[in-house]
Amino acid sequence: MPEPANNGNSISENIKTPENAASKKPKKWRSLLLRILNIVIVVGFGIFLVIFLLRQVSFEEIKSAIVNIYKPSIIAAICIIFISDIFRAYRTQLLVGTGNIRFFDMFLTALIRNAFVMVLPARTGELSYVYVLTRKFKFPVEVGISTMVLIMVFDLAIVFTLIVVSIIIVWLTMGFASFSFSSWPVILIASLLLIASMLLLFYLSPVIRFFTGLIDRHVMNKRAGKNRAVSYIFHKLCDINTSIDLIKQRRVYGKVYFYSVICRVLKFLAYYMAVHAVLKPMGYGFSNLSFWVIFLATVVAEISAVLPTHALAGFGTYEGAFALAFIALGFSSGIAITVGFSYHLIMLSFSVILGIISMIIISLPFYRPKTAVNTP
Repeated sequence: MPEPANNGNSISENIKTPENAASKKPKKWRSLLLRILNIVIVVGFGIFLVIFLLRQVSFEEIKSAIVNIYKPSIIAAICIIFISDIFRAYRTQLLVGTGNIRFFDMFLTALIRNAFVMVLPARTGELSYVYVLTRKFKFPVEVGISTMVLIMVFDLAIVFTLIVVSIIIVWLTMGFASFSFSSWPVILIASLLLIASMLLLFYLSPVIRFFTGLIDRHVMNKRAGKNRAVSYIFHKLCDINTSIDLIKQRRVYGKVYFYSVICRVLKFLAYYMAVHAVLKPMGYGFSNLSFWVIFLATVVAEISAVLPTHALAGFGTYEGAFALAFIALGFSSGIAITVGFSYHLIMLSFSVILGIISMIIISLPFYRPKTAVNTP
């Protein structure tokens, strides 16, 4: 790892003169205005989509779908998502180190992370996992970030694999005419993203090392490298890469991949049961609902949550993406929108309630987590 930059000769450079302070104020205000504008645009876009979608169906239809929901299927969906969270917690514990944190602690962390991911836009809720791991369980920041990044790459690889498999299965079982769009470009794009995510998974450390080497040569030896913030970020990036190397040396990738597959399959199985619970009173049974068709619709909605346009709690954007995919797969717009709002509200409520309960538990004065080790 590169040696820390020497800040001893940069005291005079870090002194804030009135001129420098005055020049930084417009930048701060500009940055604040851009953030506010971004929030307004995202929230406004979400509100617009909610209003637009609700004009296609009545609020009473959505209310009726939730009230008359098929209870056995929705109970099964909730149980399956809960089991998925158990596997997710164990998978994360494997990456962090099974001896460094108790399973129950990691399970609570996973539930809190799920709640924030469901509510916050563009997967920024993932940072809640790092926050809880570092503040409550005293892990170094680099351990939290490195394991978070690896988990996201594992999930991407598996999701793209399932997309390719699902399109091929739907095409073979239902025929090419069942799609209102050409599936080959989607298969090609998903395959390329799958290859990219797998390469990133195994070569993440060399990629980071390459960029830290460039930064060390072209930034750290210059004036910018003497800045405390730049120096801190650079050395944390080096620590994150060291953490990734240590995790890889423990040879847990095979187990993590296996449990990642289980987590994803269970999650989309839960979504399938939730969609079935909404559609059952409308006359749709298991024989009318292909798992892979429902998977394609739900995975499109899940991918929309990664985009910067993802609104608060996904309202509008999530339902819109789900409805578009559902319509493309042969369902009417009314059913697509009703199902999108109904199952999203139920799964969102379940995740948020569990997240709140978990936050209360870890905040109790008598709750004592195990002291973490500083290395993964």
